[in-house]
Amino acid sequence: MVHEALLASIAGGLIWLDRFQALQIMISRPIVCAPLTAWLLGDVGAGVPVGLLYELLWLRYPPVGGYIPPDTTLASIAAAAVAAIVRSGAGVPAISLALACFLVLLPVCYVGRALDALLRAALGRFARKSERMIEQGLIRPVRRQFLAGLCLGFSIAFAALFPLVIIGTLLMSAFVPLLTPALDGALGIAFYVVPIVGMADLMVRLDDKESRALFILGFAVVLAAGLVYRRLGSLP
Repeated sequence: MVHEALLASIAGGLIWLDRFQALQIMISRPIVCAPLTAWLLGDVGAGVPVGLLYELLWLRYPPVGGYIPPDTTLASIAAAAVAAIVRSGAGVPAISLALACFLVLLPVCYVGRALDALLRAALGRFARKSERMIEQGLIRPVRRQFLAGLCLGFSIAFAALFPLVIIGTLLMSAFVPLLTPALDGALGIAFYVVPIVGMADLMVRLDDKESRALFILGFAVVLAAGLVYRRLGSLP
């Protein structure tokens, strides 16, 4: 468990930088980072439903301007890692486990938002220091400031993810013996409530062509992801 948590935390720390520090090629979106994390741990099927839950619930809240949305990246990475680790030791249905991990680790979204705000404040100090260096004609030290910012972002995410994955795995491992067929069926039905809420929230704003186009595109992506998940789930 410790080895898997360490691997997930290292990968998650690098992925977290994609939110606003580096690259920004959308690998930090839950629908990408959750399956990717679970794939690194050997069970991509455990990460797909986790990514769907986090992606759809806050799809309409991008980090635009000074607004910092709930950190679905940190939460979905932790939940996907926990689901993959637990499923490796027990044959637990992916849907039920995904919802359980989602509910248990949901507060991480708001913890991550607080960490995000602290990181942005620290990066602001790096930026002001870099501006003074540029005014003095010092270019090479500016590069060190940039690398220091990246290292700080990675360290914050790693320090948060490692204990979260360990604690989450222990909690979910204790939950697995309690998963009766009746509870499994209830969780399987409840799983679809979260995407429905997210889609309903999105549809409230379908009052222009751009919003409708994005809704259709998002629905197609989710449908394709569901088909891929069903296909992966049928593989031996």
